Amino acid sequence: MALWHPDRNRSLTPDRVGTGGGKVWWRCPAGHEWEETVISRRSLPKWKGGDVTACRECTGFKVRRVFPKCGCVKMVQPGTREAEYDQCYWCRSREFEENAPRIKAELSAAAKAAAGRAEQLLDAVALPEALPPGLAVEWRYWAAGEVRGAIAAEQVLARSGEAERALARVTVAAQRSMPTLEACMAATARDGVVKILGRAYWAEGWRYLLSGRPREPLGAEHLAAFRGHLEGWLEDWAQYVREEREAGRRVPATTAEVTAALTEEIREFLRGLGDGAMVYGEVRVPVVPEGKTRYGRLDLVGWSPSPAIPEFVVEVDSAPNPSSVQKLEFCRDAGAVPLWVRFGTGGVEEVDGVGVIDVREAVRAATGSQAGPA
Repeated sequence: MALWHPDRNRSLTPDRVGTGGGKVWWRCPAGHEWEETVISRRSLPKWKGGDVTACRECTGFKVRRVFPKCGCVKMVQPGTREAEYDQCYWCRSREFEENAPRIKAELSAAAKAAAGRAEQLLDAVALPEALPPGLAVEWRYWAAGEVRGAIAAEQVLARSGEAERALARVTVAAQRSMPTLEACMAATARDGVVKILGRAYWAEGWRYLLSGRPREPLGAEHLAAFRGHLEGWLEDWAQYVREEREAGRRVPATTAEVTAALTEEIREFLRGLGDGAMVYGEVRVPVVPEGKTRYGRLDLVGWSPSPAIPEFVVEVDSAPNPSSVQKLEFCRDAGAVPLWVRFGTGGVEEVDGVGVIDVREAVRAATGSQAGPA
């Protein structure tokens, strides 16, 4: 090991250091000194140009930089963002931690104030013609947050060029945001969700939207059977809640509490789909309900790795909700098992091909209330 530092490794010698050891000191013929593991020194990354003894400074791969604000001396790679900062990474991190509440408040205020500028920048981005209107809206919401945050970072953290880099990122994302049929098909077999702009979407819904081919729907008798199973499950839960209330113990009473409790019970029911079953909450579905601008979200989606078991989608509502009907009808058309659990107030309508479960009376008797406002 010709570059072994003769003075800074204490009693260690080259023949006593294994490849699995920690960092040791090295020195090149030009006098540059640095710490590095033996196994890293013996590797041949591209910057070494085939010379295992190459020095980062001698090759220009990294340069020694004195950060003007903190005075620390670090090795940085020319042309990177780290080479542009006035403080080293550790000093920036320590300063941020010490001033985190103030900095976060300033970032939040600056991001809100940057809304107008962010919208102007995004207006200039050309979206693909084939991008569905709903997905274009989702991109806009996501991209606006990215650009506002970048503008705030420029103003508060003095990170020059952040807005330009963010705009470049969101522009590329606009071109790639539309999922492919192949990706959706793979997702339906893998875990049931596909990621778009960092959020989980119901993969089966996108597969159906892109292909126009629904999954084999469940027969009416099987839908009735599954609805009956879930209805019985929820009635047992309501009986348990009623017994708890009569015993003087606290039970769900407000609309929010009952919704949360029902959702958790249905989640447990869907976990019984078999080994490897997954249950997701608030998964987006490629449907823009009437009167809305953004894609809707499904309260629960139950997915099984078995291709013989259809996917279950569930909406839980305390009052009539046209948006839920639209989402469930789309899921029905895609070949899923749509279930609509209704409690609280208002009438309950039957929806063709949707398993409607009316637990209004059971919940009212269990909680002793109308499950009113929280």
